[in-house]
Amino acid sequence: MRPFSSLLFVCLICSQLHSTHAGEFSRTEYIEFIQSSSKFLDFRGDYTKGEIEIVTDPQTMAAIEKNTGRDVGIVMKDKYWIWTNDACIFPNGTTGVYGRILWVKSLEGVPGVAVMPMTADGKVVLNCNFRHATRSWEIELPRGGLNSGEAPEAAARRETAEETGMLVEELIFLGEMPPDTGLTNTIVPIYMAKVIGKEDTQQEDSEAIEDILYLTMGEIKQAFVRGYLEHTIRGVHHKIPFRDPFLAYAIFMYDLKSPLL
Repeated sequence: MRPFSSLLFVCLICSQLHSTHAGEFSRTEYIEFIQSSSKFLDFRGDYTKGEIEIVTDPQTMAAIEKNTGRDVGIVMKDKYWIWTNDACIFPNGTTGVYGRILWVKSLEGVPGVAVMPMTADGKVVLNCNFRHATRSWEIELPRGGLNSGEAPEAAARRETAEETGMLVEELIFLGEMPPDTGLTNTIVPIYMAKVIGKEDTQQEDSEAIEDILYLTMGEIKQAFVRGYLEHTIRGVHHKIPFRDPFLAYAIFMYDLKSPLL
C-alpha cells in the first residue's frame, strides 16, 4: 500500500472511531445531565397520546442513533447553549432523532425578557440593531438575558436602560412568547413600560446598536405592512427589515389589553 493510501486509510479509521466515541460520549453526558438537572428534561411526552416522546433508555438511544446515522445526546454545549439530538418516538410509533437548542439560562428559570418602552406622547422606543444571526440591520424591542439571581422585572429595567438609555417604571406584563418552537425551548416574558427619564446607553461589547428610534403605533404598523423601515445609518440609506416577532406580539397584546390597562 502506498504511503498516501496508508495515511488515508488510517484517517478514515480514526474518523470512524471518533464518530463512535462521540456518540457514546454524548449519550452518556446526556443521561448524566438528565439526572443532575430536573428542568433539562421535565416532560418526556407520550407518543400514544399524540405527543413526541423522548427516549432515555441508553440501549434504545444507541439503536436509534445507529439506524438514523445521527449522533444522539448532547452534541455540543458552551456556557450559553446546549445542542441536543433527542432520540424520539413519534405519534405513529416510528423512531428517529429530533434536534433542539436549549438556552442554559432556561434551566434556571426565566432566561430573558423583552420590553416595549413607551414615552409620554405614546411613542415606542426601538433599537436599530445589527444582528449577527441574520447578518442584517433589524428594528427591535430592547431585550436580553437575566443575570444570576435577577428578577425578570429588574432585568427588564436594566436591559432597557443599557440598550436605549431609557429609564422605565410601571412595568405591565403583556404575555410571553416562544421565538421559535421548532428549534429552541426559550419562552420570553414581554412587558410594556413607561419611560420616565433618559441616561447614556451602556451596550455590551458584542452589541451593535446604532440608533434609538421613536415610532408611533401607526408608524410601526405601516412598517410591518411594508416589511421594512427606511432609515439612514452613517450616511447610507437603508431599507431595514421590519419583522421583530417580539414587537409584533407586544403590539398585538397591547391592542387587546389597552382597554383594560
